[in-house]
Amino acid sequence: MKSSTCCILAACALLALSSGHAQQPPKQPPASENKPAESKSADTTSKPKRQRVVSSLAGFDLLEASKTQKQPMVVGATRGLPQAAALAPRLGKVYGLNPALVWSFAGKANKFVLILTDVAQNELFRREVTGTQFQYPAEAPSLEPGKTYFWTVQSPLGMLGETASAPVGFVVVPGAQREEIEKALAQISTADAYEHDLARARVFTDHRLWYDAIAAYSDLIARFPNRAKLFEQRGQIYSQLDVTQTLADRDLARSEKPKEK
Repeated sequence: MKSSTCCILAACALLALSSGHAQQPPKQPPASENKPAESKSADTTSKPKRQRVVSSLAGFDLLEASKTQKQPMVVGATRGLPQAAALAPRLGKVYGLNPALVWSFAGKANKFVLILTDVAQNELFRREVTGTQFQYPAEAPSLEPGKTYFWTVQSPLGMLGETASAPVGFVVVPGAQREEIEKALAQISTADAYEHDLARARVFTDHRLWYDAIAAYSDLIARFPNRAKLFEQRGQIYSQLDVTQTLADRDLARSEKPKEK
C-alpha cells in the first residue's frame, strides 16, 4: 500500500508539468362577425423540457483539479496542429490487466503510435495502431498490481513531424482492493447474461474503475443496443470528466429516446 501511495504521488508530480407601436382597440364588429379570437398560446403551448439529472460520481480521477488546472498538460504538441486527446482520467484506477485505451483526434490521421511508460518514464510498450482505440494485449509486458503506468498516443503528420497527446496514467489496483472487487464480483448470483454483466458494470462503477466500467457498458451496448438504461448509465460516467462531455451528451440524449425493448 505504501508503494502504491508513492506511485500516485510521483504520478501527481509528473502530470503537473474552456417595436411596435401601441394600437387602439378595434371597433366592435357586427354581431355576425363577433367570433371569439383563437388563442395562440393554446396552440403553441409546449411541454416542459425534461430536466437531465447528472449524478456526481467523484473518484474516477485520483488527481484534484486544483493541482493541475494551472499547469500545462501538453507534451510534444506543435502549435496549430491537431492533437490526440486521451478519453480517460488524468490518473485513474484499473482492475483488469488488459485495459481498453481510447482517444479522440480532430485531424484526418487514422494511424497512431501508442506508448506505455512507467513512473520513471521508461518506455515499456510501443505499438502502431489503426483507429482511436486499443486494448492492451496479453502478450505485452504484464501490468503489475500496485504499479502506476502512463500512456500517450502520437499522431504522425508527415513532414510536419508528430504531435502527442498529453499523458494520462492509471494505477493497477493492489492486493486488498483487488480482493474487495473480486468478492463483489463473486457475489453476483443471477444466471441471466444481461443482468450478470450489468451487475459487473455497476461493481466497476461503484469502485470508480473508469477503464473497466466504460468497457463493461460499451460491451453491453454492443450486445443490447436498444437498452436506453445502458446509454444513461455510461453517459453518467462520461459526464464526470471534461474531456468526455461530448460522449456524455450523446449517450444521455440516446437514453431519452423511445423506451427500451
